[in-house]
Amino acid sequence: MAHIKDKKDKKSMKLPNTIGLSMTIFLIVMIIAFLLNGIKTNDFYPLQQYMSIDVEYNDGTTAHFDDGDFGSITKNEKLTVHIKLPSEINIETAELYIPLYNAVLNVFLDDTELFHDKVNLDNISTHYGNHIYEIPLPSDYNSKEIILDITSVVSMPYSDLNGIGIIPANQGWKRIIAGQSIIFSLSLTLMIMAIICVFFFLIRSISLRKIQLGLPIALFELLINAWFFGSLRMFYLILGNMEFCSKVEYYALYLAPLPLAAFIYTVVDVPFFKKLLTGIISVYTLYYVTATFIELSPIQRNYSDMLSSMHLLTGTTILVLVIALFAGTKHKTNQYVFILRYGILISMLCGILELLRFNITKYILNKSWVTTHGVSAIAILVIAVSLVIYLISVSADEYTSEIERKQLMVLAYKDPLTDISNRAACYKSIEEMEEKNIKEYTMVFIDLNNLKVANDNYGHEIGDLLIKTVANYINETFSESGFCGRWGGDEFVACVFGNRKSAENLVEEFLNKIREEDKSGTFPFKVSAACGLMSSDAENYLDPLEAIRQADAIMYENKKLMKAARA
Repeated sequence: MAHIKDKKDKKSMKLPNTIGLSMTIFLIVMIIAFLLNGIKTNDFYPLQQYMSIDVEYNDGTTAHFDDGDFGSITKNEKLTVHIKLPSEINIETAELYIPLYNAVLNVFLDDTELFHDKVNLDNISTHYGNHIYEIPLPSDYNSKEIILDITSVVSMPYSDLNGIGIIPANQGWKRIIAGQSIIFSLSLTLMIMAIICVFFFLIRSISLRKIQLGLPIALFELLINAWFFGSLRMFYLILGNMEFCSKVEYYALYLAPLPLAAFIYTVVDVPFFKKLLTGIISVYTLYYVTATFIELSPIQRNYSDMLSSMHLLTGTTILVLVIALFAGTKHKTNQYVFILRYGILISMLCGILELLRFNITKYILNKSWVTTHGVSAIAILVIAVSLVIYLISVSADEYTSEIERKQLMVLAYKDPLTDISNRAACYKSIEEMEEKNIKEYTMVFIDLNNLKVANDNYGHEIGDLLIKTVANYINETFSESGFCGRWGGDEFVACVFGNRKSAENLVEEFLNKIREEDKSGTFPFKVSAACGLMSSDAENYLDPLEAIRQADAIMYENKKLMKAARA
């Protein structure tokens, strides 16, 4: 045994296993996605064409819209939406399905109140973000008027009533997922993979006491998909909790740049850009913590109120990250950085297309914001794939380098002829003995007889076979009780931990194997070996190298006695 075995050796965790498990889950979920893609709400009856809207602005003015598209409102401005239900709607046990964003809602059917959204002034944030209202309708709702009182709770332009309609009871989840099952399943799969990877790299970082490259990547993937998932109202679909669904959008979106920045910091190798990233990360972290504290405090401000500053700082941070990634990395030291660069370029292009789509739809065509996430989904998928490919590429290189390093270590500490430990390995084992403060042991020095006779009379092939045969017996006998190795030429060293009696028994076992080999007639000459033993214990401690020297001297005396006996 070349080195002393540590019983507390930890089993290494392998990245390929995690990737394989993640990909298996990915395939399963994608199969489910295609199966769910047929889910449709055929009985959904849209109501936007029957709307007329009165708007009360903060400056005291009012406006009336007959087409159901009112433009935009800001914080504390109110909408009164009149919906004259037609008589031909034929949905029994119906519900009024209302998706809203950042608003307080009250609903009336003629003069009857169907729903009252209680406003908690101490926790107004419960109304932030995406909400889904499913309000049961009485059986005689046809031809009556629905009135929606909507009050905006954020300082943010708002316009989207095209999703309001009547739907069969308990079918709202179909409306959420209809037409988006692929996006939903893909996002859910990426989240599951990210959660698995976060736990894997976190445990690995703790065990190795070093942050693994995959940890910030997995955290970024988790946060960006959580934001996307929340924006699709998918958390409400799974958990049935509107408040969680709305808040996770803000927390995840504005937290996502931090792990991304930490990851790019590890990739960047130009000192100036490392300092630049340290500064921007510090500023962003301080602002995020302050904004979160304000959002959670009774100050009654929230991320939506601070949207302009949050977006400005987030955009600035991401711009610095992109510049650092392109200008602060060298191809010579990071050959896979091009994967990240192309991934970010494609994602930025998707982001520009998304902004163009939004502005053209809203301000040029004067239509409500079309609530599709196709381009955003592509951008997120591209970033996810580029980060994962980069991580796999770098990890594969590191894995290959580690294997090559271990192979070189094996070659450095292994005797090429006998395939057992060499003298360098013995020295290393002696160092480990001293580190572990092992004092009770016996050094055995072994010298092979008749090697010169074998080489001179029968050729070096027979001599080499003799050395390999004896080395095999030595390894079989002594390796499990300490260590052993070829000291050089026809000399071998073995160390037996524990008392001398154990070593003497093993030496006798070894010599019996040599006698049996001699009797077998494999070699046309006498096969034998001389041994010398030197012991050490706590009271009479000997330095291991000194013990080897003395065992060698004793072996030499025994060898002379053996020659005299033969004479």
